[in-house]
Order: sequence, then structure tokens, then C-alpha cells
Amino acid sequence: MAHPSRLPDPPTPPMWAAPAEYGQPAATDAKNGVAAPLLAGFSIALLASVGQAPSSFRWPGAVILVLLLVVAAFVLSIQLGFRSRARLYSRADALAWGPVNDLPAEQDEEIRARIQRAHLASWFRAQRWVQLAYNTAIGLLGLALTLVAAPPTSYGGGAAVAGSEAAWRWTAFGVGLLLTGLEVGWILRDEYRRLRARRTPTGASGGEGSAT
Repeated sequence: MAHPSRLPDPPTPPMWAAPAEYGQPAATDAKNGVAAPLLAGFSIALLASVGQAPSSFRWPGAVILVLLLVVAAFVLSIQLGFRSRARLYSRADALAWGPVNDLPAEQDEEIRARIQRAHLASWFRAQRWVQLAYNTAIGLLGLALTLVAAPPTSYGGGAAVAGSEAAWRWTAFGVGLLLTGLEVGWILRDEYRRLRARRTPTGASGGEGSAT
């Protein structure tokens, strides 16, 4: 009795990679293209103000130094973000260019998917440095604003700072320290959770990406 021939297995579809959080690309674009440039511009303007009126600040030199570090960290975040953005794209983006070789469509898509997976992994590695630079800038900006709030020993011309004015500014200094500490604590908590998720096989939801 003749046995029917076994049908060949269907071809395996190409595996395309995707971020674990599908909104991550849009959030990253908002951070690198909007938030970081605006905050860097604000920091440069504040630095210029401190340089023009140092007598209005208790520690003008320290403020200028911290603001320079803030601007440098924001610029580094922006540059790394822009340079790595070209390696973040979807299946639709990769296929939108149409045929670019003489290979069969299935083989061509498999090659593009393999390249896309490598590019997405490279983008994730770059984003770690982008996030570190951005978080560093945010923490330093909070420190700079706190230093700005401290009352000077005297105003221009040797005029003494009124007691009530000094009290308000020292209160603002304390509030700035508290808020900066909370922000730094939040950043460190997220970093700890990310490192813990990377060490746990079931904790991949933190965002290295997945194949689809």
C-alpha cells in the first residue's frame, strides 16, 4: 500500500526584532530631540547669567563648573542619540526601500531581518550610554539650581542680604537638596532594577528587545 508523500514543512518566517516596550522609540525621540536640547539651552542661559552677575550668587564658581558639566552631559546624550537613531527601524521601514538586489523575496527579507536584529542590538547598547549621560545631566542640573538658590554673602555694592531674604533662599536651598536627592534616588532605583532584570532570565521586560 502506497503511503502519501509527506508535504514539505512551510518556510520559517524571518525573525524581526522589536523593543520590549513598543513606545520606547517615541519616548527616546522625545528625550533626545526635545527635552535634552531644551534643558541644555536653559543651562547655557543660566550659566551666562551667573557669569554676568557673580555677586548675586553665594558660590558662582561652583555653579559655573556644575553647569558646564550639565551642558556637556546633555550634548553627549544628544549626540549619541542622534548617531544611534539611524539603527532603529521596523520591518516596514526596512522593506519600504523595495528590491535592492536580485535575490528571491524570501531570502532578501531574511537578510534584512538579520541586519535589523544586529542594528537594534547596537541601538540598545548606545541607549545605555544615552540614558547614563541624560540622567547625569539631570542630577547635576538639580545640584546647580540648588547652589543658585543659596543666598550670597552680600549683594553688589556691599549691601547686606536682608534676614528674611536669606531665610527664604536658604529654605529654597534645602528644598532643592531634597528634590535633587529624590531625583537621584529615583534614577539609582531604576538603574538597580534594570541591572537586576538583566541578570534574571525571566526579567527581560526591562527592555533589551524581542524577536518577532
